[in-house]
Amino acid sequence: MESDDVCTTDSCDEDRLQKPNIIILLADDMGYGDLSCYGHSSQEWNEIDRMAAEGLRFTQFYSADSMCSPARAGLLTGRLPIRSGIVGGRRVFVDYDKGGLPKEEMTLAEMLKSAGYLTGMTGKWHLGINAVNNSDGTHLPHMHGFDVVGLNLPMSVLWTCDTSGYFQPDGPENSQCFLYRGQKLIQQPIQFQTLTEDMVTDWKSFLDQSQSGKTRQPFFYYFSFPHVHTALWAAKDFKGKSQRGLYGDNLNEMAWAVGQVLDSLKAANIDKETLVLFMSDHGPHKEMCIYGGSTGGLKGGKSNSFEGGFRIPFIAWMPGTVPAGAASPAILSTLDLIPTFHKWILQRNLPENITFDGIDVIDYLLGKRLDPALNISQSRPLFFYCNQHLMAVRYRQYKIHFKTSPYFSDSQVKDDCVEGVPKGDWYVSQLCLLKDLVEQNPPLVYDLHADPREMYSLDVIGNTELHLMVKEVERIVESHKNGIAEVPNQLGKYDPKLIPCCNYPKCECNDK
Repeated sequence: MESDDVCTTDSCDEDRLQKPNIIILLADDMGYGDLSCYGHSSQEWNEIDRMAAEGLRFTQFYSADSMCSPARAGLLTGRLPIRSGIVGGRRVFVDYDKGGLPKEEMTLAEMLKSAGYLTGMTGKWHLGINAVNNSDGTHLPHMHGFDVVGLNLPMSVLWTCDTSGYFQPDGPENSQCFLYRGQKLIQQPIQFQTLTEDMVTDWKSFLDQSQSGKTRQPFFYYFSFPHVHTALWAAKDFKGKSQRGLYGDNLNEMAWAVGQVLDSLKAANIDKETLVLFMSDHGPHKEMCIYGGSTGGLKGGKSNSFEGGFRIPFIAWMPGTVPAGAASPAILSTLDLIPTFHKWILQRNLPENITFDGIDVIDYLLGKRLDPALNISQSRPLFFYCNQHLMAVRYRQYKIHFKTSPYFSDSQVKDDCVEGVPKGDWYVSQLCLLKDLVEQNPPLVYDLHADPREMYSLDVIGNTELHLMVKEVERIVESHKNGIAEVPNQLGKYDPKLIPCCNYPKCECNDK
């Protein structure tokens, strides 16, 4: 085939499967149990459920972390956040942090760009902003391999950004609530009413760009939703429609956008050559009461190392390749995506001078192996961190907790969720200071196949088989810790002069 011909032959189709388009749809703070297809009894069936019906739903998929910034760093690098220094400070980047995702870290976008992909994103970033002044943009997405960056929330939709007047009677806090387009600050404070629709427009514009040439370029798109992080909002077409209230409205608005992505792929006749992955960055912010999500009964939530913090909804969709309406028990992680795509698309092993924490799971990701007996992930450990502290390990069907932190439990709802309303933007345990952690000796051990809610710790002392398993895991942990190279912490180096501000000192603009 000549390079300026239109790709229509069978060989072209085979080539496209070798270099599929890849889309990551990332929800923010969505719990494992928030969707109808994951068992929520009152959440309306929506386009994400339709995606699951047309694709493969995973039941034991894990995030790299239980807080926003480290979870996203792990997803985009295939490395535990501690390896890239995404520890310290408040566990997430704030608007006056000097640090960000280090430039020397290879991102998924950079890897795919090296393979000839057009790369783009819209939505939440949360991996750093500025390093020198309030507008240098040292850590923004264009510095990490993204060719086309649409609307960009460098931080998040924070509690302090509420525009309804309900939670912020005096209005949003401008210094924390801003919107970029690419590298330019365009709106402060951020307005929400058309945000979802505008992000969909970003996606459709990118899709048109990728398909405009005679030889269509494979693409990677990172659609990073600010939904369902608080503050919540809903556009007029969704407001007041969900029986779950504003949380359900916000979730359904996001689901509409997911449907727009899938439908546009079908309309462009590229759905069969595009792998779409929907997931959450981590578990739900339970302390937000009716404005927080559901773990589906799993213990804990956002900010801690129990299953409710790390286990996430994950759906793979690729018509004709990924089986429709199936479920997989494979024990996988967002850390597996870079190793998987590197082997699949670049057709070579990972660089030996970089330590990656995932494995190639292509047969599981595409649903070629659904039998639990064939689950390769049973033989490798998953590590659960809280800031710089190694808290727990998933090994085979067991979860071994060496340390635990406080978590928001159902017993606290009466006092902390009066009439369903949260008492503030807070966590039972956010910073993971050593003084707040409980050393578990012997460690707490749960059989997650029999007890996914981590209710009944097993007797390690009186069970020889379990005792030997724990000793084996302790050796794995020691080896793992010895392999963690010391790098500078990126979180917690603060300078108020770095806070983005348009029309200084008012910090107000709307150039959208």
